Amino acid sequence: MDKLSNRQFTKYCDLVYREVGINLTEEKRELLNARIAKRLRTHEVNPDVYYGMIQNDPGELTLFLDAVTTNHTFFFRESKSFSYLDKSRSDIWCAASSSGEEPFSLAIYCLDRGFRPSIMATDISVTCLEKGNRGIYPMQSVANIPRHLLTGYFQRGHGKFMDHVKVKDQVRNLIDFQRFNLIKDTPKVKTYDIIFCRNVMIYFDNETKEKVVNKLVNVLRKGGYFIIGGSESLSGLTHPLKYIEPSVYLKA
Repeated sequence: MDKLSNRQFTKYCDLVYREVGINLTEEKRELLNARIAKRLRTHEVNPDVYYGMIQNDPGELTLFLDAVTTNHTFFFRESKSFSYLDKSRSDIWCAASSSGEEPFSLAIYCLDRGFRPSIMATDISVTCLEKGNRGIYPMQSVANIPRHLLTGYFQRGHGKFMDHVKVKDQVRNLIDFQRFNLIKDTPKVKTYDIIFCRNVMIYFDNETKEKVVNKLVNVLRKGGYFIIGGSESLSGLTHPLKYIEPSVYLKA
């Protein structure tokens, strides 16, 4: 595969920033090379030709963005903040749901405490959303889940899926997976008790962070919580939220 030249790298970085707000630095050059390699091989084209393709083909642009934005996650990641969920705060938006592990973890947490949440799970990656809708994961992804949750909310696979588990329908039915671009799309009129937007804003610059936060807070109810990732911060941004503890903010 042709490696990206400085000119090509800059063009691709600018496009990614425009489309999804991710600020790719020089340190991400090899990541970008690796992520688009499969698309270049599939079409047997060089980076300049491929850039023209994604400019003119919305479907190929979606596949390119999928490749660039898909990130690793796992069940019950940073679950300390789940404690803000209860029967009175069960209308949830998981705004960067990746391949579904986070919204399923939220649903299981709620069910295990005796109440049924309503969860909208959104991501920009069609590939991730399809995986979430299937609800099938390799065994290693649930290795750290307590046994009573594993047996209560997952089915063990058989045959070619013997090394996988499937999230049970009682969990899957609580979640509505939808595609949503945090940069370009406008939220629906519906409001939420809690919005999780975790481990995605770490890739945004402050201007983009501020726009995304305020867009999401517009559909957060008063008294609702806005929860970000443990390595993220809203420091230095203008927003109407009150800091509660690391990762947790309140719309007062």
